[in-house]
Amino acid sequence: MIPLLVVPTLSRHDLLCRMLDTVDGGVERLVVLDNSGRGVDIPDGPWDQADVFAMPANLGVAASWNLAIKMGHKHDWVMICSDDVTWPADAMEQLAGKSAENRLVVSSTWPHWCAFTIGMEVVHKVGLFDEGYYPAYYEDTEYERRLKQANIELTIGPAVKHDNASTLKTPGAGYGTKNNVSFNANRKLYQSGDRHGFDPFRWRAQAW
Repeated sequence: MIPLLVVPTLSRHDLLCRMLDTVDGGVERLVVLDNSGRGVDIPDGPWDQADVFAMPANLGVAASWNLAIKMGHKHDWVMICSDDVTWPADAMEQLAGKSAENRLVVSSTWPHWCAFTIGMEVVHKVGLFDEGYYPAYYEDTEYERRLKQANIELTIGPAVKHDNASTLKTPGAGYGTKNNVSFNANRKLYQSGDRHGFDPFRWRAQAW
């Protein structure tokens, strides 16, 4: 049983619903973090409880993942996935089967962080994701650097199907152009080796 499945979404609610239709593992609680703020109707599925939280602003990837971790802090681990994956039969249960309080398990599909579980002991040792990497990209790479410093290895889980960068391809949103700015800024931050954390002015400058 998956204690908590959290799915951040921004503009591809169509893919979100497609993903949810492929969930075949038992889920105690499903949480959708809707960074568009518009809200979305989700289909029925194999979960005991489902909640959609319409965010007042786009939290970005790192802050959404951090919120997921905080919401699940009473559990040994939480599962997080992108809205543009689909789950092959039994893949979700295979991922859950590898998960533990002291493990970070990522999909074998690239990019590996499209579906993962993170244990609370890992968070205790490594910390949360750096919200300076806004709104997306390099937050996972930076976390992997800290994992190595803490001598924690990634555990590789099952493959999923993933439409990579689908949010950037949202028609008429201009996310591709905006990403040219934020991606380069995030790369420079990563190359500096510094930790940045939340900065309202950085978020404003890099917002999608």
